[in-house]
Amino acid sequence: MGWIDTQEKAEALIAAVPLLRHWEPVVSEVVRELPPLHWVIIPPQPREIALRQFRNIQRRGIDSYLVTEGEYRNAISLGLFESLASARTVLEEKKRQNLNAVLANYDRNQISYALDFEADPDLVEETVQAVSSESGRDFDFVEIHPCEGVATPEKNP
Repeated sequence: MGWIDTQEKAEALIAAVPLLRHWEPVVSEVVRELPPLHWVIIPPQPREIALRQFRNIQRRGIDSYLVTEGEYRNAISLGLFESLASARTVLEEKKRQNLNAVLANYDRNQISYALDFEADPDLVEETVQAVSSESGRDFDFVEIHPCEGVATPEKNP
């Protein structure tokens, strides 16, 4: 079952659902690769210059945000876009406004957590409902894999 934002939230969920603890769940960490967004930014610069330019841009009524951490610290964000065409349109508009904007990729890969456990087939639905109810949300995925080695009427002559 996934996705859960943090390992701590996954462990708290296990503690909160007694039925789930019966199945000895394991918290799995997964790096989810998401397509990058297209980011229109004014490249990073020394903090004092970035702050001065940011205030000037804000006074002009241009929607913008100062990047305060990460690889692009002290850059000025002018928008994030899923569509490359939209990002290019905004980039051209910002250049016409005499802003030194460029396009950059905004990496969205993230670490998420899932609960892995083996449950009695008759109680899988009940367990999933209990976990969903306790967490207050539906999960992005719930995978149920029957055991390959178990005989079923369809497999036996």
